Amino acid sequence: MVALRRIVVVSLTLVVLATIGGYALLRWVRARVEAHAPHLIVDNIPETDFVFHTLSGEEKHLSDFRGQVVFLDLWGTWCLQCVAEMPTVQRLYDHYRNDPKVTFLIVSRMDTPNAVRRFARRGGYTLPFYVMRDDDIPPAMYLRQYPATFLYSADGIQVAHHAGGADWSDASIVHRIDSLRPR
Repeated sequence: MVALRRIVVVSLTLVVLATIGGYALLRWVRARVEAHAPHLIVDNIPETDFVFHTLSGEEKHLSDFRGQVVFLDLWGTWCLQCVAEMPTVQRLYDHYRNDPKVTFLIVSRMDTPNAVRRFARRGGYTLPFYVMRDDDIPPAMYLRQYPATFLYSADGIQVAHHAGGADWSDASIVHRIDSLRPR
């Protein structure tokens, strides 16, 4: 009985310490992410169409959003930098929420729709979340670091990308998106 009690106490202590450590790590990563504006790498790549799905299973294509500036974020609930930058993506989305000329595609890799729903609910996010299979990522978009974020002009040209976490609510990003908006 004493051995069982000791195992329970040690196990609970480890769980508490792991929780505190995980929270501290997330706060540290979030602070680092929010301290850095994205360094956009300029591209001029014709649109590569690909398939992704709404959380209810409806198939979508990148080409469905032709005529709008597209902010595409490939991320995952399993990616610490992705989770850390999500509040800044939400702030940027809130800035453009009612703008019909700008759309956000927050596309999760390797997550189930239920995992994404739980993540959104827990974080209070109202972003337009989608899911995709790894097979559906075009080779031109396959980066070795996540999150991977892409900007598309209204005519479907990939104009910039960034790999890694960043503060997407930075004024330079708002200016860049505004410069791409169709008149």
